[in-house]
Amino acid sequence: MTIQPMLPIGLLFLGFVAAVCGTTCFFLRNGMITAENIFTVLRLTAIYLLVFIIGLRPVTIATDYEFSTKNLDVLFVVDSTISMWARDYDGNEPRMAGVKKDVDYILGELAGSNFGLVTFDDTSHVLSPFTQDMSYLEDLVDIIAVPDSGYALGSNLSVPFSDVKALLESSRKKENRKTIVFYISDGEVTNDKEVTSFAELAELVDSGAVLGYGSLQGGKMKEGYSYIYDYDSHSDAISRIDEDNLKKVADELGVQYLNLNGGNAALTGLIELIKQQSATIVEKGIGAERYIDTYFYFALALVVMLLLELAVFIRRGRL
Repeated sequence: MTIQPMLPIGLLFLGFVAAVCGTTCFFLRNGMITAENIFTVLRLTAIYLLVFIIGLRPVTIATDYEFSTKNLDVLFVVDSTISMWARDYDGNEPRMAGVKKDVDYILGELAGSNFGLVTFDDTSHVLSPFTQDMSYLEDLVDIIAVPDSGYALGSNLSVPFSDVKALLESSRKKENRKTIVFYISDGEVTNDKEVTSFAELAELVDSGAVLGYGSLQGGKMKEGYSYIYDYDSHSDAISRIDEDNLKKVADELGVQYLNLNGGNAALTGLIELIKQQSATIVEKGIGAERYIDTYFYFALALVVMLLLELAVFIRRGRL
């Protein structure tokens, strides 16, 4: 147990001493030294002492806590290559606008889960391991920005494989945990490297989906105030969805493929199924110190003493 004083300790102590001395001097100055008055001084001193203790605010320290969570680890794997800014989502919007909207939707529907985020362009980036800080994930997704096309080295769907595998394996080590994966991309492969199969990760995945963005007619990619230029075709570059690649990744992971380029209506059924299969669990954790107030016990004793003093006054006929 420790204290968290409401006022400086010295000031509290001076107030206590002044009250005790003042009461004692009052009875001594009036020559009223009787057994009854001595008992009155003792009662008032007890009241002053209780006020002093309450002012000190005694507390106990705890570092353990309980929290409720869903038994889900939800991993987002987001393609952040420049083609994800092609403007063919739901008309003429960037594909990434749809990604951000749909990720926010999933976060809201599966609130209470642990969320992780991996993005990839020509390299993979673990922006967040699994965390319950949903607002942190929202902020990370919101700030995904258009990469510089001058540094783009081509895209490959298997770039994040190693990071995804590591996060899925860490999730699988937890008891009573379901692992959900949402792999988000337009499916384009623009380098000549071999695409690694995700099949070996299927046993680590309980549910999820590959979410596709983009259209067959494709869209231009805006960078700054102009569109990216294709020097081979001598015109604005066009990016098109490759659903064959996306379906292949979905088959390898053992999850559904959903094209969300026109909205997320296809996603709602899957989310409801995931919610039905999830459970709420109570876990224990250890974190920063927290103080548990105990002064109310002394406040209760103070109330009793004040009621006793009131009863004495009434008995004496002073009220």
